[in-house]
Amino acid sequence: MQNNGAIIPTRYDGFSRLLHWLVAIVIIYAMCMGYILHALEGTAYFQFFSVLNMTLGTIATPIMLVRFIWRFFRPSVPYPAEIGRMKKSFLIFAHEVFYLTIFVTLVSGFLMLEKGYNLFGLWPIPQPIENLEVNRFFFIVHRYACITLGVILVGHVTAVVRHYLAGKKAIIARMF
Repeated sequence: MQNNGAIIPTRYDGFSRLLHWLVAIVIIYAMCMGYILHALEGTAYFQFFSVLNMTLGTIATPIMLVRFIWRFFRPSVPYPAEIGRMKKSFLIFAHEVFYLTIFVTLVSGFLMLEKGYNLFGLWPIPQPIENLEVNRFFFIVHRYACITLGVILVGHVTAVVRHYLAGKKAIIARMF
């Protein structure tokens, strides 16, 4: 698309799309596994999947931070013309809440740790806060952040599917 000779992108750059899908995969996996871990407690699998979940959350944090910062430097991709101003404002607000919820989930997940762990089972990551009451507070924050993130994620996926089924593929093409 061109506007006064300038090329306006219709989809995000490859780096933005890569960051989006990396974070999406980790979040979906970690959310599902976080709830499955409750069923695995006391089994031989619990420790492995618990460490994997913590590892993925740990590596997702800097990836998410890079994603957040990169959005200020990457070329802007405008919303399709059929999306009105009010809806655009809501979408921008919803994405900001999405980012905030992801950060709260990741940070609270780290701060709730009652003991350290080994990243990928290899590198020691120490317990960040050695106060059981504070750890439990962040566990509660993490639990509610995960629920909120799950609701937002379902809304996000539902909106994508709805646009796709309605034939409005321009909004979806931005991230593919």
